Amino acid sequence: MNNTDEIEFSRVRKLVARYAVSPEAKEQILAQPLTTNLVKANALLDETEEMVWILEHGLHIPFINSDAFTPIINKVNKGYILNPGELEQAADFIRVSRLLVRFFDKQRNNTPIIASYGDTLIILDKLEEIIYLDIERGQVSDRADKELAKLRQRNNKLNTTIKETLQKYLQTKKYQSMLQDFQIIQKDNHYTLPIKASFKHTFGGNIIDQSNNGSTVFIEPTKIIHLTQEKNAVENQIYLIESQILGNLTAKIYDELDHFKANLNVIVDLDCILARAKYSQAIGGKRPILNEQNELQLHAMKHPLLTNPVPLSLKLDATKHGLIITGPNAGGKTVTLKTVGLATSMSEFGLFLPSTDTCSIPLMTKIYTSIGDHQDLDNSLSTFSAEMKKMADIVQKATKNSLILLDELGSGTDPNEGAALAIALLQTLQLKGCLVLATTHYSAIKDYSTKNPAFITAAMDFDLETLHPTYKLLLNQVGASRALWIAEKSGMPEDVLSEAKDFLNTGVFPLKQANIEFKNKQKKVKSLPSFKKGDRIKVPKYHQEVLFYENSDIANQIVIFVNKTFETVPLKGAKLVRKAEELYPKGYNLDLLFIQDWQEYKLNKDLDRGSKKAWKKLKK
Repeated sequence: MNNTDEIEFSRVRKLVARYAVSPEAKEQILAQPLTTNLVKANALLDETEEMVWILEHGLHIPFINSDAFTPIINKVNKGYILNPGELEQAADFIRVSRLLVRFFDKQRNNTPIIASYGDTLIILDKLEEIIYLDIERGQVSDRADKELAKLRQRNNKLNTTIKETLQKYLQTKKYQSMLQDFQIIQKDNHYTLPIKASFKHTFGGNIIDQSNNGSTVFIEPTKIIHLTQEKNAVENQIYLIESQILGNLTAKIYDELDHFKANLNVIVDLDCILARAKYSQAIGGKRPILNEQNELQLHAMKHPLLTNPVPLSLKLDATKHGLIITGPNAGGKTVTLKTVGLATSMSEFGLFLPSTDTCSIPLMTKIYTSIGDHQDLDNSLSTFSAEMKKMADIVQKATKNSLILLDELGSGTDPNEGAALAIALLQTLQLKGCLVLATTHYSAIKDYSTKNPAFITAAMDFDLETLHPTYKLLLNQVGASRALWIAEKSGMPEDVLSEAKDFLNTGVFPLKQANIEFKNKQKKVKSLPSFKKGDRIKVPKYHQEVLFYENSDIANQIVIFVNKTFETVPLKGAKLVRKAEELYPKGYNLDLLFIQDWQEYKLNKDLDRGSKKAWKKLKK
């Protein structure tokens, strides 16, 4: 199975699936593997090309609706009887199969491959005719059975008679005083009238139900009991006849079930081809040419998932096994890798490519990618360890028909060792004949790619005036990371840049030490206010003045007395209004300020001094 997750081919699949009509085709598109056989891959592209021709000529293809047909097949297969709506859907399916055969037969000269699909469809026109004759507008038709038609007429007359009889009850003065409400209410297939409970024995009929509070009883009048019984009997006969007709039609479908399944497979395949063609047309795609010689040639191909992508053009022939891409970060290197990966995947899936001219795409049996952060948290591996584990797997499994896309190869460790490993990997992969595209910042890898004839180099263009990447790939060039240039344009101080340039030129580390003295000054800590019991203060929570009672056990909290209630509030923001010693005479009992209930306080004082009156009051 090709690894296409990191190049986001799954997103392309989903976009293609949106163009499919049937749920079955949507599922098939999302699950279909890439084709690694040249004949089969070209066959997919042939199908897409013919369907694109049909779309470009504005021809309307008859197709099934968006409802899944598989559940109906499964239901019949299990022995269940189809309802009228499902039978109509089966007839519609037969009709579409017939129309598809006729449509593609007319286009045989222009679309011979698609027409061959139509040739395999089995036409069940007699069954279609029978179903449409017996089923109409979601129910069994009167045409299906003469006795059924008579019973339905009889049932309609009974319904009319019952309603007319009940209306007479509602309009007769004798019964109006007995009615709780002037309406007919159906209860469990019984037509009833809401009668006041006091008249339940006076009003003739069967009590079918009553209200929750018992004030109303629902009575089926005596005059319509026999009518209702007859109506129920007629409806049972209707049900039996309808069930027999539905069962017979379902049995006919069961007899042709293999043909239904075969036709469904063909129609789903056609739906998938149509979805591929619609997507290819939507992106302005052109059919690629496939090869087995690892030749890659893109002509201004656009990344299909980006809004305003810069077209990519490049060429790798059989003598060049790899492309090493250099340049600054955010310059488009990773997008280049993904574009190449998508070009290969889309071609093997039978899709056209969004390019200005025909692209040549190598058919790859495997696509290996190492793009993005590979940190393996489940196995406690670092980014570099996880990358090496992945690279070891790639080296062991890669063949000459493998496309390998490597982003920032060798990064995440010591630059010298990382570059050495990267060069060794590239050498091994190119000797296997793999097609390799890699991005790097390492100078050693750049030097290797310029000296090894199996590789070509490319640089991502960068506008030095605007300090922005152009995202254009410049072949046969080596790009610089532009780190110092970007740093300078971004406002990096000159002394920092000078140190960096000196180190690059000489390789000598700057080792001068700082000579800075620090004065040991302690910041003054702003002290929080301190209050005494009985002080009048103001706190942020209240506009009025409150009394300070005590400091809370909680840090930086105080207990105040306000509106005859003790409350704990933050100390921060509290301000002194007037001290207690200024408000009350010396020796004053400050506890009197914090009494919540004066009557209770007086009673307790009288009890303490032994008042008989207070003790009598307490006993009471």
